[in-house]
Amino acid sequence: MRTTNVIFTGAIGLLLLACGGSSGSSDSAPSAPRDVSVGAGPVAGTALVSFSPPASDGSSAITGYTATADPGGITASNATSPILLTGLTPQTAYTYSVVASNGVGPSTKATTGALRFYSVVETFHEPMTQPSDTIFTGTFTFDATSKVVSSLMGSLTESMTGPPMATVSLDYQLASTSVTLGGADGLLVTTFALPTTNTFDPSGFEPGGTEYYGLSAGAKNPMMGGVGNAYAMIFVNKTDPTTALVQDQIDGLAYADCTAGGMMMTTCMTGTTEAGYGQKGTMDGEPESQVVTER
Repeated sequence: MRTTNVIFTGAIGLLLLACGGSSGSSDSAPSAPRDVSVGAGPVAGTALVSFSPPASDGSSAITGYTATADPGGITASNATSPILLTGLTPQTAYTYSVVASNGVGPSTKATTGALRFYSVVETFHEPMTQPSDTIFTGTFTFDATSKVVSSLMGSLTESMTGPPMATVSLDYQLASTSVTLGGADGLLVTTFALPTTNTFDPSGFEPGGTEYYGLSAGAKNPMMGGVGNAYAMIFVNKTDPTTALVQDQIDGLAYADCTAGGMMMTTCMTGTTEAGYGQKGTMDGEPESQVVTER
């Protein structure tokens, strides 16, 4: 009888294996979150951590996410992206990580490099609209190791409107180009009002254009209900973003406002120099200064 029982139990085990059964657990934690990016929070000492969901939730639904800033192990949690971290020391480099959790446990970490936050104010002199100038005010993130700028965003105050002056939100950093200007290695970084670089007709955003995108295709003028784009381009010194700009670097700055508030019929409001892009802006506007400070 004992021998028969052993054989019978073994047969059941073989049958279970053949049918896909296993004595181990199939429970699993989620994979790591993707596309982690970090921008300056609403005030100094805060950070906004954004990310995409993991490729896999694991064996059960995700219950939440936790972001951590090191040094210090400062954490915050949320059910979705983004997560606001507070209590950071201003003008300090932090590495950020995000984990996803489900009923089994946390995922592996998705981690950034050591990041610093900066504020930027860019002024374009508008001789035809004095005493008003066009001003871009924004923030960006800089990884001093990889020399990468991310999360450039802010608002463009258009001198042609108001008072009160209207502003255009620029929330999409879509271009970053390495350049050497004024003897310094840097980046020309551009943020846009729409999630596309198309600003001037027939496409693209290269400074020097004047007519809004879509004109030749018969698109509506933004003043008549069409959709126009806008952008601001800054220069970031790769060695120290707070270094004061020299004239060659100022000549690399540019803006364009092709939205309804900034339109003059089919013409965009722009700011460029002849030295930088072959012509001044549409109202003779040109970049005057840029000031970057660490947050």
